[in-house]
Amino acid sequence: MNRHAVQLIGRGAINRMGNMLYDYGNSVWLASMGTVGKTVLGIYQISELVTAILANPFGGVISDRFSRRKILMTTDLVCGLLCLGISFITNDSLMIAGLIVANIVQAIAFAFSRPANKAIITEVVEKEEIVTYNAHLELVLQVVGVSSPVFSFLVLQFASLHATLLLDALTFFIAFVLVLFLPKEEAKVQEKKRFTGKDIFSDMKDGLDYIWHQKEIFFLLLVASSVNFFFAAFEFLLPFSNRLYGVKGAYATILTLGAIGSIIGALIANKFKSSMKMLLFLLILTGVGVFMMGLPLPPLLSFSGNLVCELFMTIFNIHFFTQVQTKVEGDYLGRVLSTIFTLAILFMPVAKGLMTWLPSVRVESFLLIGVGVILFSLLAQIVAKKLQAKEGTSA
Repeated sequence: MNRHAVQLIGRGAINRMGNMLYDYGNSVWLASMGTVGKTVLGIYQISELVTAILANPFGGVISDRFSRRKILMTTDLVCGLLCLGISFITNDSLMIAGLIVANIVQAIAFAFSRPANKAIITEVVEKEEIVTYNAHLELVLQVVGVSSPVFSFLVLQFASLHATLLLDALTFFIAFVLVLFLPKEEAKVQEKKRFTGKDIFSDMKDGLDYIWHQKEIFFLLLVASSVNFFFAAFEFLLPFSNRLYGVKGAYATILTLGAIGSIIGALIANKFKSSMKMLLFLLILTGVGVFMMGLPLPPLLSFSGNLVCELFMTIFNIHFFTQVQTKVEGDYLGRVLSTIFTLAILFMPVAKGLMTWLPSVRVESFLLIGVGVILFSLLAQIVAKKLQAKEGTSA
């Protein structure tokens, strides 16, 4: 891999560290407020998801029309200044409001930076090296992910929420510098077209049409979108892990084990085929991991369910996004990626809303969520076989 690819991996690593500090610190602080915290945490998470669903299509369009390097620099700078600003809030009520506003602004920023980041990879990495790049990126991200939960736990335990926000701001500024030194002229110079509201919606339609004709990618996306309904509920439960398991530091341990699972997944991803059957089987195994977390097992064994879940989810993601990056034309990649990110989280706000509405959270909820993932993935296996048989007959 070339130097610019390494810079992108470095940006991903530093952003991963910052995001963990931000998410862990905010979620634990809100969850510690009891019943009120449960409601506020729900609002905090739902506001981010709804904003992302609305903003993602625009992010992909912008990514395909303007410099992806400049998009990344702008979003890193805005998010860094935002986290720096709210880190100085001392009133709890104002901090809650500040975190919700920050989540909304970051969701908008990520709607632009996420497709730009995925798409710029194709400009600095050779096509035949993209699988290797994605595996290396995932490995580095998860190595960082192993230490980040423990680091976040220590910062929150011995410093404060303000310290996690300050450190997050610092990571955004470092990421900005890493992107600043990428080539100013991208490999494919994008046309400077006149940009109108009509163009935005026309480009969105083009992205949807394009992905609709990529049948395998579109089917996997529909499955992932549906399965993510259950994973949204799973994510909502995790910040309450300390209370659910009665173990101090349970949340940080679960996240660390999940990161270890992702490292293993990144290391062995190339041992798995990218077939539809295999990818759906990987989703079934993620459900098995979630199910483990609800069983009456010794705490560490229960926590290891997240290791199993993240291991197979990582393999799925590496192969899925490699398919997208290698099969989709560069001019459409931003729009297609934003469509993927939008559809993938489409049902997640509903799940978060249901979890917020429930009177209490229980460890047994992991069992129901795991069963939901397993059953839906099995159903997808059956549907995929029927569709493939139908295509074989028509051919």
